[in-house]
Amino acid sequence: MKKVISILFCAFVLSGCNSGAVHENKLKIGVLTPLSGPVASFGEEAKEILDKTLAKEFPGDMDIELIYGDSQCSGQVAVTSYRKLVDIDKVDMILGGFCSSESLAIAPMLVDDNMLVVSGVSTHPDLRFASPNFFSLSFSDINLASGVAQQAEFSDRVVILTEQNDWNVGLQNLVELELGDQLVAAEIFEKGATNMRNSIVKALNAKPEILILNPNAGQTASMLIKQLAEYKDQLHDVQILAHTIYLTPEVLESADLDIIEGMIVVDIPFGEDSFEFQDFKRSFTKEVTNHTDYIIASTHDALVNLVNVFRSSKPGQHVSNFGYANLDGFTSDGKSFLGKAFLKDIKTQAFIIQNGQLVKK
Repeated sequence: MKKVISILFCAFVLSGCNSGAVHENKLKIGVLTPLSGPVASFGEEAKEILDKTLAKEFPGDMDIELIYGDSQCSGQVAVTSYRKLVDIDKVDMILGGFCSSESLAIAPMLVDDNMLVVSGVSTHPDLRFASPNFFSLSFSDINLASGVAQQAEFSDRVVILTEQNDWNVGLQNLVELELGDQLVAAEIFEKGATNMRNSIVKALNAKPEILILNPNAGQTASMLIKQLAEYKDQLHDVQILAHTIYLTPEVLESADLDIIEGMIVVDIPFGEDSFEFQDFKRSFTKEVTNHTDYIIASTHDALVNLVNVFRSSKPGQHVSNFGYANLDGFTSDGKSFLGKAFLKDIKTQAFIIQNGQLVKK
């Protein structure tokens, strides 16, 4: 009998079941990102960033598994992929969603599932209150909207052109709050539209001094700037103002130079002075052009901190620990969420296109 008890005791200790144990088994991280649909290129780039993050930060570590769920930048699709990751793949936590619509859709389920979700990309301000289990290492749209409004505050004839989805409509609402009566018209075109000419005509009929372009990432942004060029004769005295989407080389290279010359773009700057970050970017074997430097860095940081907090927490406590953990990474080093969904004190920067190149304004 003593021998049996001894064997059982040893098995218990070796299993890591005591209250002070940290996790020793394979860490399964679900990744919600668009792998098909109109912004699938962003999902492919996210895979490249995450693969290189594993190689850089956890070299040779075979105990981290990334399991991808295709979210298509759709809340409904994201919920289906989320349930598969949680119920079938049995992931320990999730990196995502990519689009704000994805994160907003899955947020109500997180507490019941005791699931930690960290995004490197989602920015919608409603995510501040969506779930105590959700965090974003990206900026809040409150910061972005404030930066856009600051660039338009000298005019009393501002018009905004917006794509109809959660992120862009939310951003438009914040800009409206900032500008008040200075915003004389707001035109919304269908999500994923390929023909925005009717909305462009209505926007220009409002006689704007400043025209704010507010599409989602991907083909829609390129299509909007191309179709706007068809009305260049009406744009001589109009200042075009845009945000992060128009910092990607793919979008700018497809645009008419006469249209984008002098365009102001508001973004969250990062990376140009960081040698370590630039070395990280040089490690990419696939082209990453849709993600801005800040989003590359925040995606990297999301994975790093998910792993670090999980491994330093007692079993089951990583969800409650994440919101107060000391963070590591390119953009988040030394910071903490302090229980909030977004990090504080992230500043915007205005850029202007001169001779086809972006320069700080």
